[in-house]
Amino acid sequence: MSEKLLPAGFEALEPFVAYWAQPTNDKRWDQRARAPMAEITAFYDAMYDRAEDAIAWLDENYPLGQEMPEDARNLSCLLLGLGQAAIAVEMHRQPRSPYSVFPHGIYMKSGPWPLG
Repeated sequence: MSEKLLPAGFEALEPFVAYWAQPTNDKRWDQRARAPMAEITAFYDAMYDRAEDAIAWLDENYPLGQEMPEDARNLSCLLLGLGQAAIAVEMHRQPRSPYSVFPHGIYMKSGPWPLG
C-alpha cells in the first residue's frame, strides 16, 4: 500500500503533486518556467478552486512552524506552486516574464523554513 500524496478531500489534486509540489522557491519557479501554458492553466484552475479549503485545512491541522507529514507538506507546496502559476496566468500570460533570460543564474541560497 502506497502512502497518500495529499490529505483526504484533496485527492483530485494528486495529478499535480509530482510536478508542482516542489520543496523550494527556485524549483517551483523552474517548473513554471518549463511548463507549457496549457499545463500551467490546468493546474492554476484546479488549485485556485481548492486554495481556500487547503489553507483552512492546513491552518486548522498544522499551525505555522509545526512539522507536517508528507501529505500536508505536499498540499502546502501546491499552494506555493499556485503562487508561481498565478504569475504566469494573471500577469505574464506565458510561462516566463517577457524578455527574461532562461535559464537564469540567480538562485536563492536559503529561504524561509520549511518551504523556502
